[in-house]
Amino acid sequence: MKPVSYIVLLGLVVLFSSCYSLEKPYNYGNPYHPSPEFTEDDPQFEEGEPVWILDQTGNWVFSLPSKLVLWDRKADNHYISKETKEYLIRYIKENNLRDVKVRFNQYAPLSEWKRLPKNKNINPVVRYFFGSISLLAYTFLPGRLFAGTIGGDHYNSFTNTINLYSDLPPVAIHEGGHAKDFAQREERTWYAVAYAIPVVGALYHEAKASDDALNYFAEKEDKAQLDSSYELLTPAYSTYVGGAIGDVVVNPITAVAVIPGHLYGRYKKREVPLELEKRKQKKKIKEPKAIP
Repeated sequence: MKPVSYIVLLGLVVLFSSCYSLEKPYNYGNPYHPSPEFTEDDPQFEEGEPVWILDQTGNWVFSLPSKLVLWDRKADNHYISKETKEYLIRYIKENNLRDVKVRFNQYAPLSEWKRLPKNKNINPVVRYFFGSISLLAYTFLPGRLFAGTIGGDHYNSFTNTINLYSDLPPVAIHEGGHAKDFAQREERTWYAVAYAIPVVGALYHEAKASDDALNYFAEKEDKAQLDSSYELLTPAYSTYVGGAIGDVVVNPITAVAVIPGHLYGRYKKREVPLELEKRKQKKKIKEPKAIP
C-alpha cells in the first residue's frame, strides 16, 4: 500500500468519524409511510433453531475474517444473547419501526422471497431486480453459515429485513439504524439503489447508521456500549473507505484499512465521559425551569 493512499485513507476515516457528534439531541423515528401489522403466524422478531454443527462451523471457521477485522470473538458467532436481542427490540419499538422484520441467526429464504413483493415503498422494477440479486446470495450463500467470510450482519432494504448473526449490541443497533434511516425517507427507491452499489454507494448509509447508534447509546447514557461502539463501528466503517480507495474485490487496502479505524476508534473512546457530561449540561439548559 502506497504511503499517499494510507494518508488519504486515514484522513477519510477521521473525516467521516468526526461527523459523529454526541452533543446533538437524539431524534426518535417516525416512519413516513404507514406500516402493516405483523401477525401471529408472521411475527416481527424470529430466531433460528440452534443447529450445533452448523453454528459452530460458522463461528469457528467462516467468521474468522470478521473476528480479526473487528478484533472481537462475538462477531458473527451465531449466538445472540438475551441482552443483545433486548437492545435491538427496544430500539425497534422506541423508533416506531413497525414494518421491519428482524431475524436472529435465522435462515428463511422462502419467507424472505415472500417479503419481496410486499415492500410497496420501492419501485417494483428496482425492487425485483436488486432484491432478487440480494436474495439469490442469501439463498445460496447463507449468512447462517458463511457470515464473516461472505456477508454477515446486514439490513436488506428490498425486503425490509434485519439479519443478525453477531452478539454485539452496537452492531445490532447499527443495523437497526439502517432500517430507521430508510423509514424516514419519502422516496426510498433511489436511496435503496445507492445502498445496493458495492462500497462507494454505501459510505453515506453506513455513516448515517453508525451516527444513529452512537447517539442512541449517548441518549441512554450507556457508556459501556458507547465505548464498544467506537471500538467496533469505526474500524468497520474504515473497511468501506478502504474499499472505496481500492477495488470492489477484497484487496490489501481493504485489509489494512481497519488499522487506522481501530486507532481512531480507541482515541475517540477516551472522550466519551467528557462528551456525555457535555450532553447532560445541554439537557439541563434546555429543561424548562419550574415556576415559583
